[in-house]
Order: sequence, then structure tokens, then C-alpha cells
Amino acid sequence: MLLACGVRPALAGDPSPRTLVAVSDEWAPRIMAGPDGAADGICPMVLRKVAEDLGLELEFGFMPKPRRQMAFRRGEINVVPCVSPVWEGVLSDVAVHSEPFMMATEMVLVPSGTKGVFRSVRDFVGMRLGTIGGYVYHDGFGEAFEKGMLRREDAYTVTQNLQKLRAGRIDAMIVDDYEAAYWMHKSGWSESDFRVAYVFADPAPITVMLHASLREFLPGVNASLARMRANGTLRALFAEYGPQKLAAHLTR
Repeated sequence: MLLACGVRPALAGDPSPRTLVAVSDEWAPRIMAGPDGAADGICPMVLRKVAEDLGLELEFGFMPKPRRQMAFRRGEINVVPCVSPVWEGVLSDVAVHSEPFMMATEMVLVPSGTKGVFRSVRDFVGMRLGTIGGYVYHDGFGEAFEKGMLRREDAYTVTQNLQKLRAGRIDAMIVDDYEAAYWMHKSGWSESDFRVAYVFADPAPITVMLHASLREFLPGVNASLARMRANGTLRALFAEYGPQKLAAHLTR
């Protein structure tokens, strides 16, 4: 994991800071380290345009989520470019959120030859599911893991789970739709090798999270996002970084 380098205090008490200090953990293709180590992906591109529209400087860095949350609370970071309010409740007293500019949809993937219809967690009973260590899963999957109805097999990365699924070492995996499509095609695998068996309810809205000290900039951030939505910038970024986004769940 890359750590933030040279990230200086964001001067949270300054009534008009001129620099956005943006830090995130990696979440490809939404945010990731590019070939030169700089932040790349959908969310950095969105935030660069927002900063340009607001006439602000921008610095990027990477930190694991627990460290990033502590630094945000201390005001050493003043923006996180790609989060959902539902994941950041511990920072609700020091954070404000933009309007959502995309959604995160979790799904369960199985090998393409898997038989059966999967309408709820009960249809996966007895199966080995690939998960990511430390992640919490909804729609009853968390409770099913705790009760032993399903076997949870943690990995460090999505690619590890995709490899295990292709090799038959797990029966299914839980994954975000953009992540799944990105890593499949980065690894040269075909979407036809996999099947979307189940789509989680209530996709998470993805926002720009600002430190509460930057509340005055929130209308400008929202206006910039609205322009990007209206002029096709967001659509182009989604196509550039997720051209093979798993869309099967939209037409099931």
C-alpha cells in the first residue's frame, strides 16, 4: 500500500484554504496509483476538474483507511475524493459530502457454468465465498458468515479472489462491479467466464468528502459535478476507466 508522501497539514482552521489535500486508500479503477505514482482513476480526474473550477491547488496521497480517517479528523487531510457517507459515519461530525457522482454496486460472481437461481443469501448456503479481509457485507451475508451458513474465505485483493474462483478454490465471490470489470480485463480474462448471480440491494452513493472547515466550498463542488454530469465529462470518465463495467446486472 502506498503511503501519503509530503502531505502537509491542510490548515483546517484557515477560513479560505487554497490547497485541497486529498488522500484515499486505493480502490481501482475509481482511484489508484498511476505509472508515475500519481493518483489516477475516475475520482482523481473528477477532483482535478473540481479544483480547477474552484481555482484551488490539489495534492494527492494514499493511506490505509484507519490512518486516513485519523488524519482527516485532525485536519491534516481536507478532502477524500471517493467515499460514501454510509461508510464514514465515524467522521460525520467533521465532514460534509457533495452530491453523489456515481454509485458502487456490490454483486456475487460465480463461474459461468454454475447452475441455479440466486435470489437471496439462503440460495448460497454451504458455498465458499471469496471476500476481502476486514470488509462488512450486508443483505444478510454478514450474519450468514457468523452463523456458519456460508464459508467466508478472505483475500487481500480482488484479483486473488478472481484467480481462486477461476481455479475452483471458491464457489463464488463478493465484489464491486467496477472493480470486477477492471481487474478481469487488466488480467486478460473474459467476462463470459463469470456470471452475475446476485446483486446487492441499495447501491452506495459515491461522493467527494470535504472537511467541515471547507463547508463554504460545497456549493461550488456540487455545481462543478453538475456541469460534468451535464456536459458528458462524467460519462466519458466512466467509459475510459470502466469500458467493460459489468452491466449484466442492469438487464437481469
